[in-house]
Amino acid sequence: MTDERTIISAVTSFRMTQNVFVFAGWLVFVLLLLLPTVCIAADKSVAVLLSREIAPYVSMVKGLEAGLGRKPVQRFFLDKQGQPFTLGGPELSLKPELFSALVAVGPEALAHLLLNNNSVPLFYGMVLNPQNLLTKSPTEPCGVALNIPITVQFSELRKQLPGIRRLGILFDPANNQLWFEEAATIAASMALELVPLQVLGNRGGLELVGDFNRPEALMFIPDKSIISRAVIQYVIKQAVRQRVPVVGYNQFFLDSGAALAFVIDYEQVGAQVAALVENALVDQGCLHIDAPAFELRRNPEVWQALGMAGRWGNE
Repeated sequence: MTDERTIISAVTSFRMTQNVFVFAGWLVFVLLLLLPTVCIAADKSVAVLLSREIAPYVSMVKGLEAGLGRKPVQRFFLDKQGQPFTLGGPELSLKPELFSALVAVGPEALAHLLLNNNSVPLFYGMVLNPQNLLTKSPTEPCGVALNIPITVQFSELRKQLPGIRRLGILFDPANNQLWFEEAATIAASMALELVPLQVLGNRGGLELVGDFNRPEALMFIPDKSIISRAVIQYVIKQAVRQRVPVVGYNQFFLDSGAALAFVIDYEQVGAQVAALVENALVDQGCLHIDAPAFELRRNPEVWQALGMAGRWGNE
């Protein structure tokens, strides 16, 4: 009887062991079938579409590629007809399903990808006022806008000009009236009065309207009506003559005699977008980035010439 039980137990144990090996074999087989798919997904590159091949966009992409590390990146550009092409060869095409993520660099690239993608994670950078494009999009891509929040601008400005009370804003009401109204409310909460200095189109030229004697400093904001080098340099020159510091929003203003300028670090913006891509691809959602990487820079020579040290309590 004991021998019979021993035999039955041995047979049962053998069958269980056999089943384990069969299951393990099937598991290995399934994993081998899935492995090519997993490798393909891991090897998918990130497609980057540049609106144009200009220095700021290229700097941004350089930072993006550095931030993504070993993850492959394929660059595409928009041609004059608004169609993407790449220098990597005619066999490469911007088909969203071939990539793990899409990154738009500039507004034209974002507009194109919003119309031609509905399945792959979409990111953007180097876009001013992206909400103007996103209102028509069924999905909201993740990105870094070029806009520096108003509160951040005034807070940084106060660090450089701590005692300033009246700040003149140069803008075209047709483009930035709503911005000015919002900014005026925020400034009032910070004990700062904004003086509107309007730039109006007049018979093919520009007319400056406002009390230019009231502001203690002048500030340019991005405005498509105020892009003429001659106009910008004229305003800066007149302000300097009256010992009024001017605040701009890129290196050109500093080179033209502005005392201060908000200068965006395009390469660091690329690194910020890379962080968004990395985070989203591991299912962590969209990180919130308040402002693009920037610095409020001084023009030391102009600062000294205007006698800024000691004015309004600044150094």
